[in-house]
Amino acid sequence: MRALSSLILMLSLLWLVPSGCSKQEEASEQAISQAKERLYAGYALDQPGSIDVGVQPLSMPESPVTELLARDNTLAAQLKARNLVLKPFPFYKGKEIYQLMLQGKLEAGVLGDMPALSAAASGDIVIAAMVKHGFSSIVGGKPMLVKDLKGKRIATGLGSTAHFTLLKALENEGLTEGDVEVVGMEVDDMPQALAQGRIDAFSAWEPTPTMALAAHPEFRLLHRGLNYGFLCFRRDFVTSHPAEARYIVAAVARGCLWMRQPGSLDQVAQWVKASSSRFQGTPSFLTPEQTVAITRNDLLNVPDAPQIPMRLLQERELLWTEFEYLKKNEKIPQKIPWEKVRNSFDTDLLQGVLTDSKPYDLRRFDYRYDHVQGGTK
Repeated sequence: MRALSSLILMLSLLWLVPSGCSKQEEASEQAISQAKERLYAGYALDQPGSIDVGVQPLSMPESPVTELLARDNTLAAQLKARNLVLKPFPFYKGKEIYQLMLQGKLEAGVLGDMPALSAAASGDIVIAAMVKHGFSSIVGGKPMLVKDLKGKRIATGLGSTAHFTLLKALENEGLTEGDVEVVGMEVDDMPQALAQGRIDAFSAWEPTPTMALAAHPEFRLLHRGLNYGFLCFRRDFVTSHPAEARYIVAAVARGCLWMRQPGSLDQVAQWVKASSSRFQGTPSFLTPEQTVAITRNDLLNVPDAPQIPMRLLQERELLWTEFEYLKKNEKIPQKIPWEKVRNSFDTDLLQGVLTDSKPYDLRRFDYRYDHVQGGTK
């Protein structure tokens, strides 16, 4: 995995060659895509006795939650008693995770709101817990207003929550996607591309904006848009393994409780840095202090997290607006009603665990502390 991850990063250095040649950019993107496919092809998914979970080590604050899932000895013991083991598999994008969920190769995954909505519209999933209540940000290379982006090159993850944030910001200024040049790009490539002048701005989720603004004082925050992250299961897994689904949801709640204890989040930040560095094949530029700040702001300081607020599921709220956007842009079929997506959210699963918490040992904080083999492999 490390070799293939390094290959992805090495290929991204092709951007350092003086640009202006779109064919060169396309060739680089294709090479990166092929390297990722080879990386994922090495994953032994859907093995007997395993609960395979897709995670995103480069997304915040989801990565601290999934890092604790991987290290939770209480969860491991509960699953072992049922002859099962939880196996986290790292991915770069939520779309890659939910596609494998719909193919039956992953039992669960941590997804941003747009991928979660797409998965709920396209398949049969259960959205059980909220693991992010944060922001996507538009970052410019110099001081400007959103309206000044007209005619500019803006990088984003196509079809992502950050893409939606960009479009809504443009719409607020009377602009459309056609008024700018949208460039599809991996989030970890965006700060370098902006610094080199190959793009004029980017729209991305955390931690990319935080790292970019800290490393480049000349960059400016132009706009922020609210977004969410969720723990999702395949519905057939919840139906066939209801106890195991509750144990995993309980582990998410337990992790949030533990990270609120003095000093615990500092330890998690060290684990996250190590895991993201292993996944990338190069040291992570996200500092533990930045991890702590993002996790607090976007998860731990959110009232009732990781419970899903019922108001989010109402029409005219953000999730419904994103759902309508996906339909309008033919990302999901027009015939899919909001009720199908709305019914994918199961607020009772976590609430039942919290109400009857004793069987789930919510305050039995027992995490694996090894640094080499622990966490997301």
